Amino acid sequence: MTNKIAIIGAGISGLTLATTLQEKGIDAQVFDKGRGVGGRMSSRRTDWGYIDHGTQYFSLSNNQLKEFIKIYGDVLKPWQGKFASWENGVFEKDDSPKIKYVPDKAMNNLCKFLGGDITVKLKTRICSIVKVDDSWTLRDEQNHCYGDFDGVIITAPPYQTANLLPDDCLFKAEIAQIKMFPCFSLMVIPETKINLPFTGVKFKHPILGWISDNDTKPHRGDGGAIVIQSNFTYAMAHLGDDREAIAGELLRATEQVLNVRFSSFKYYSLHLWRYALPQQSSDKGYFYDPQTGLGVCGDWCLSGKVEGAFLSARAIALKIN
Repeated sequence: MTNKIAIIGAGISGLTLATTLQEKGIDAQVFDKGRGVGGRMSSRRTDWGYIDHGTQYFSLSNNQLKEFIKIYGDVLKPWQGKFASWENGVFEKDDSPKIKYVPDKAMNNLCKFLGGDITVKLKTRICSIVKVDDSWTLRDEQNHCYGDFDGVIITAPPYQTANLLPDDCLFKAEIAQIKMFPCFSLMVIPETKINLPFTGVKFKHPILGWISDNDTKPHRGDGGAIVIQSNFTYAMAHLGDDREAIAGELLRATEQVLNVRFSSFKYYSLHLWRYALPQQSSDKGYFYDPQTGLGVCGDWCLSGKVEGAFLSARAIALKIN
C-alpha cells in the first residue's frame, strides 16, 4: 500500500497529481528547483503588473477538463478579445468557439491555487533518487536527503527526467529519446503604449510564433505589456546566439508584421524556455512501474499543453494505490 509519495516538479502535472493523491489519502510532498510554483505556467512580476511569458492560455475539450473547471473555476477566467492567425502576410480572424482560459491576475495563480494545501519544498534541486530496501530517498544539490517514500513521480521535462531515473528503470531509455522544442519569449513594456490590432496572433513566420497584448487578460496590468514568442524552428537554430541579437530580431519582425514602431522601454526581458513543447505528440499518457513505485508524467506525455499536463497527472494518479 502506498502511503507517501515524492513528486519532483511543481507545475500543473506535479500539483494536480499531489492534489489528487491527497484526495485518496496518500501523503504527497512536492519538490521544485524554482523560487515559485508554475513551471512553464509562469508569470514575471513587474512594477506594471504581471506578464505571462510562458504558457499563454488553454482550452478545454473533454469531460475531465470540464471537471477541472468545476474544481478550479474560481481562479479561471475567459480571455476575451480579437484573436487571429498570420501566414504569408495575411491575417485571418480566429472564429473558433473554444474558450481561451487564463487564471486571474497571473498565469501561475492556478498553480498557487492547486498548491494551497500541498507541502511544496521550493529552491530544492533534486540530484538523485535511490531506492534502498522498500523506500526511496531523494538527495538535493546541497546534499540534503529526504527519505522514506513509497514512490517517486517525476514531472520534469524528458531530458532532466532521464538524468534522474536509475539505470535499471524500465522506461529510462525511451524517455531519453524524447526531444523538446525550445522557445524564446520576449517581454516588453514600451515607454509609449502601443495599441496592437489583435489580442493575440499565432504566426507561420520565419521568426515569430506568437504575439499577444498581455494586459487584455483579466487583472494583469495597464502598462501596455506585450509578449513576443519565437517559433520553435528559429529557437532551435539560434540557441547559442547572442540574446540581444535575438531580442532585436523579434522586435524588428514584430514591427514589420504589425506595422508598429518600438523606441524605448519601461521593461524589457528575454527568456529562453529550453523545453517548451515535445517535438512529437504522444498518446503514452504516463510511465509507471508499480513494482518499484517509480513513475513519470507531464504534458509532454500527451499533447505538450496544459490540458495534457492535467490529464497525464490524473491518469497516473489512478494507478497509485
